[in-house]
Amino acid sequence: MEHIGIDLGAAHSHLVIMNERGTELERRRIQTNKLPRWLAAREPSRVVMEACTQSPVMAAASMEAGHETFVVPGQIVRALGVGARGIKTDDRDAEVLARALVRNELLPSVHLRSQRSRELRALLAARERLIGARTPLAQHIKSWLRARLIQLRGRANGPAFTKAVRTRLLESPDGLPLGLEVLLDSYDQLSEQLARLDSQIEELAEQDDTCRRLRTLPGVGIQTSLAFIAQVDDPHRFGTSDELGSYLALTPGECTTGGKVKRTGTIKAGPRHLKALLVQCAWSAWRSRPNDPMVLWARQIAERRGKRIAIVALARKIATILWRLWKDGSHYDPALASGIRVEQVTNAA
Repeated sequence: MEHIGIDLGAAHSHLVIMNERGTELERRRIQTNKLPRWLAAREPSRVVMEACTQSPVMAAASMEAGHETFVVPGQIVRALGVGARGIKTDDRDAEVLARALVRNELLPSVHLRSQRSRELRALLAARERLIGARTPLAQHIKSWLRARLIQLRGRANGPAFTKAVRTRLLESPDGLPLGLEVLLDSYDQLSEQLARLDSQIEELAEQDDTCRRLRTLPGVGIQTSLAFIAQVDDPHRFGTSDELGSYLALTPGECTTGGKVKRTGTIKAGPRHLKALLVQCAWSAWRSRPNDPMVLWARQIAERRGKRIAIVALARKIATILWRLWKDGSHYDPALASGIRVEQVTNAA
């Protein structure tokens, strides 16, 4: 069986093909957009590439063509020899990947998500980018108003914000400056596009049975449920809740040396957007459902370790429950979330 190392590029990709003994058979430079067709025309082989922007679609095309496909994480490729001794070229990178594939029966590979999960992640990422573009505009507009001692009630959110700003300024003798009017128009345009995305996201959430079941959990809404589905992709790829918690970076770090065990804060890894959403869900449940068993469980942790640690622990429990609901096809049952009950807490008090 042939072993194909691919160094993906924006316009062109470089390939090195070897046999099972590591003998080089061919080097090739090919247009990246023609690579799926080239892979489909070859006999089943072992294919390896580095994780990058193009790797999900290229790996999907490779697997569809019947190849055994590996997508190596960027943190690992240097350990394989990519960029060793300060020498890094496209040809050399492809060769190093191919040789690593020959030496190893099973290379570390990232999880290859389904087409549906990739599309859902792209939709949620587009929404996140729009919010990221709109927020600085709101901050600048509010800063401009404060510099002129103009105060508005409420928060910057959608058309109501720009309408209030226009109304307030048009009542003043100086009127509405052109620079601020352009910023307000830009804010309105971003809000309109955000509303279009939100409408599409809500429609997808209503059509998805898994999403509806996940939203039965207190504090979990449309954004979190869809983000969880898009990120996890397949609940069966995690054998235990500990594996899920580590993947989501909701576990404490460790710095052990000299026989001394030291626990640190949560590890700085994992999908940051989903982690932030889960923490927000924990805060929402903490405030709105104080008598829910899982919140009572978190409040007991808060008494011993503090509220911040309790919220992270609750976020991890929420992620674990979401994972179980998805795997079991069930709905949220408060009685199964924790053994703690309101009556127990009342009697203890």
